[in-house]
Amino acid sequence: MKKIYLALLLLLILPVNALAQQVPDKVFKLDKLSQQDILPQGWKISPGDNPQWAQPGFDDHKWANCDSLLEQIILDSKSDHFWLRLHLFIDSSLKTTDFAFVIYQNVASVIYVDGKPVKSYGSLVEPVKMYDPLGYPLPVKLSAGSHVVAVQLVASKFLLKYRDIGSLYLTFSLEINVKTNAENNHAIVTAIDRQFSDHNLLLIGMFFILTITHLASYLYYRKQRAHLYYAIITFILLFATYTNFTVTGQHSPVVIFWLSLIAFLGFIGFVFLPLTIYELFDYRGRLVIKIILSFSVICVSFIWINTTYAYYLLFYVTPLVNALECLRIGIWALKAKKSGALFIIAGSLLFLSLLVLSNLIPGDWGELLFMFSQISLPVGMTVFLAIRTAITYRSLETKLIEVQELSHQNTKYQLEKQELLAGQNEKLEQQVGERTAQLSQSLTELKSAQSQLIQSAKMASLGELTAGIAHEIQNPLNFVNNFSEVNTELIDEMQEEIDKGDFEEVRAIANDIKENQQKINQHGKRADFIVKGMLQHSRTSTGERQLTNINTLADEFLKLSYHGLRAKDKTFNTELVTNFDDKLPGVNVVQQDIGRVLLNLFNNAFYAVSQKQKKAGNNYKAEVSVTTSLENGQVIVKVKDNGIGIPDDIKEKIMQPFFTTKPTGEGTGLGLSLTYDMVVKGHGGLIKVDSIEGEGSDFIIYLPVNTH
Repeated sequence: MKKIYLALLLLLILPVNALAQQVPDKVFKLDKLSQQDILPQGWKISPGDNPQWAQPGFDDHKWANCDSLLEQIILDSKSDHFWLRLHLFIDSSLKTTDFAFVIYQNVASVIYVDGKPVKSYGSLVEPVKMYDPLGYPLPVKLSAGSHVVAVQLVASKFLLKYRDIGSLYLTFSLEINVKTNAENNHAIVTAIDRQFSDHNLLLIGMFFILTITHLASYLYYRKQRAHLYYAIITFILLFATYTNFTVTGQHSPVVIFWLSLIAFLGFIGFVFLPLTIYELFDYRGRLVIKIILSFSVICVSFIWINTTYAYYLLFYVTPLVNALECLRIGIWALKAKKSGALFIIAGSLLFLSLLVLSNLIPGDWGELLFMFSQISLPVGMTVFLAIRTAITYRSLETKLIEVQELSHQNTKYQLEKQELLAGQNEKLEQQVGERTAQLSQSLTELKSAQSQLIQSAKMASLGELTAGIAHEIQNPLNFVNNFSEVNTELIDEMQEEIDKGDFEEVRAIANDIKENQQKINQHGKRADFIVKGMLQHSRTSTGERQLTNINTLADEFLKLSYHGLRAKDKTFNTELVTNFDDKLPGVNVVQQDIGRVLLNLFNNAFYAVSQKQKKAGNNYKAEVSVTTSLENGQVIVKVKDNGIGIPDDIKEKIMQPFFTTKPTGEGTGLGLSLTYDMVVKGHGGLIKVDSIEGEGSDFIIYLPVNTH
């Protein structure tokens, strides 16, 4: 009986223990997202290689936590094979399943999600190949609930130990975000990397030119060993920049070897910089440069002891020491009244300033300043050597006394010029400040004038539209007035006939009155229709699109524009020609906007022919035509005139706001600008201009039939 109880007890305990082992002791809960990629916490690590460790149900509660100790754990382990596991919980409040992993690494790895492999980077089998995806988003589908992310990786102890030299800061890092955010962030980082790649290409080209130039100068005149030293400097910088550019993003012991070699060559290159200045100023002391060279060798050796400290010694301390030596020699040369000493001092101070600022300013600007610090002395030295070479060639043609006098005068002139420039700069800064204040005031006034001009343009357009409407309804109103007067006379006659008792004549007159009344009603409705239609086109645009007959719209506004101009100038007359395509389909457009576009083009056409009519006289026959057609799914409206045309030198300006060729007070320069915005930006169309000065202009509008 006791055995039975014991068996039952074991059956109850074992499932509980097994269940407890499957519950992770740390879960990273993802319940909110941001624009930036999120770095999950709670990673665990174990050395070894067991495929079962990818399974979600595996018990990893005894594994070591490695959020901040990953590199040290790998270095302390005897194994090169490791597994990482992360328990991830996706909150149901996140309305998406489209996520992306953002991975940076200098290892070979395979990524598993819930026991299934989703991506491998590099090769885990011999020969092992390390690979860094450089943060390229890895799309994954993650539903709400619990998940296990497992990573099988092979790490190189060599890469970890010397990662600082190769700028390999991350052994393995996985971030998570919504797929679209991760892709946007990667695009931004890629653009920045591309920009720095372009900077490296620029440096490669610059160092190549400098190397060839100084080597050629030395071969031409071998007594100038400064050119040889400097050619060695620029060649080493060329080699270092090119190698760094070609191995970027690659991870292998060979790459680390090359980068270490580059660092060593960089030290040698910087040592040649003080040697070049020694040669230029004929400085014979060599003790300091020997100390610097010994210090550089120690720095190189220190790579194999402590990479972190060696990194700063290589890339910051060693260049700093060489720059200080250049500055010291420049000060010595200044005291010795050597020509060009100030130039060397200025270049050294610029290098030191940029190097300090690059460490104080974080991010991309700091990297950019560091790059400028590396090239400031080489470029400055090139300029100085060019000047020195010119002076050397001149010394071969003149006497030494004359050259010394000329150098003295030149130095004095430079000092005077610097003082003059300093005074001029101070005066210029004052003038710039005053001018800035004036421009600010002018900008305020310009904005006010701009608002007034826009309002004036609207009122002018409204006035022209009103004049056209008045003319259009004048004919119906004339009919109404005439028939009303006739009816009054007929009523008087009917009363006389009633008094006479001639009812046959009364009936005839009544029929005439009835017919006249019908005509009055007919023309009254015609006037009402015109007013309603024109007011619909003249009211403020609501932005709502309607299926519109472009032929009808163009015909109405052609008449309105013409009669509006006739209302201003009774002597103006022109022939109106319409060539409408009867099969033209309706176009889904904002009627008010396209109506204003047509009105602007018709007004400009009538203005152009009226101006030519004033110059040409009676022999000139003014003509304005409008043509519609359908081509390639586009409705084409062509407004043509035989007016004064547009000069070639202003064709590109006519669509600019406030540009006008009309006299002051007759135009605001906003018509064609607004026309362009309504057609191109508002309806996705196109507007073209063909014009010959003195012969006429064609304005062609292309509107997509399926405008949304």
